[in-house]
Amino acid sequence: MRDKEGNYLTTKEFFERWKKGIQSVTPLQQTKISLQGVVLVLIGVVVGIVSSFMIGIWWLVIILFGSLFLTVINLIGTLQRYYSLKEIDKQFKEMNNMKEVKNEKQRTS
Repeated sequence: MRDKEGNYLTTKEFFERWKKGIQSVTPLQQTKISLQGVVLVLIGVVVGIVSSFMIGIWWLVIILFGSLFLTVINLIGTLQRYYSLKEIDKQFKEMNNMKEVKNEKQRTS
């Protein structure tokens, strides 16, 4: 295995770097990844419904419609979580910017 610079990594080094990277993932990033996964599942369910309907497997269409309902509910919940975390992140950045401006004013005084 190699890193970004092309240097060889041992398996132990690789897993240490991987662990550090996984631990530094923010909740907003986790939610964004989860949202992408839910959208992918939703597309798969819709394709499954269309193809099952065209083939004529009615029992599978019924099952997939139930899955579609649950997936849409999951999508709505994940979207709500994403937008709330995005707003919290925005407010956190604004608060940090205000602190930096305050510190700059104190330094120049």
